[in-house]
Amino acid sequence: MLRAAFVRPSPRLQPVLAALPLAVWTAFHLWEQWVAFSGRDAWLDRMRTTSQGPVAIGIEIVAVLAPLAVWAVLAVLDLVRGARDRAARDPAAGDAGTLGRALARLSPFAALTAIVFVAIHAGHLWGPKVIRGASLAETWWALTHDLGHPAMLVLYALGLSAIALHLAVAIPEALAAVGWVSTAPARRQATLVASVFAICAWILAVQLTGWVATGHGSFWSIDVLDPAATAP
Repeated sequence: MLRAAFVRPSPRLQPVLAALPLAVWTAFHLWEQWVAFSGRDAWLDRMRTTSQGPVAIGIEIVAVLAPLAVWAVLAVLDLVRGARDRAARDPAAGDAGTLGRALARLSPFAALTAIVFVAIHAGHLWGPKVIRGASLAETWWALTHDLGHPAMLVLYALGLSAIALHLAVAIPEALAAVGWVSTAPARRQATLVASVFAICAWILAVQLTGWVATGHGSFWSIDVLDPAATAP
């Protein structure tokens, strides 16, 4: 039965898996990691409440990681089958308008790049914690030191851009698949709204990455002051 699901994925399930887990993961990560601007101690306090303990880890695995893994497998199979099979599952793709069609042409590359990036990101930052029990302090060190290497900055630039592009395409496809978007104007509106969401998420993520990696924001300068050091 499981094999059949991968060979003939549901026309509704696959688009939802392609959009929802990654959108949730992106939004949650932005909320969770944005506290880094308040300093190391604030970041550690946030992570102790969101990424430690069996309940938090279990929710993350069931709600995000497992669906992302299934989507990754289906996306790779999708690339092997080719664009024709993908278009057959989403007959409303022609209603997406000029913007939607332009984004859809880049979608296979964006999906594959996003999958590779998420795997590398998780392996780099969370692999040591799972494999050898690395502390959150060690994760903070990796986050604030390893990301400053030129190769990592290029990787994150490509990966975050791929995630944004993928979400701009996948969210309207998911809405069409579940029947929430059924007309050409609605499809174009959904593409526009999803694109705005993706751009905003990309700006916030790149700004955060730039500050964590180099001590400066990517788009605007941020100076984080230690309240204890500035207190009278």
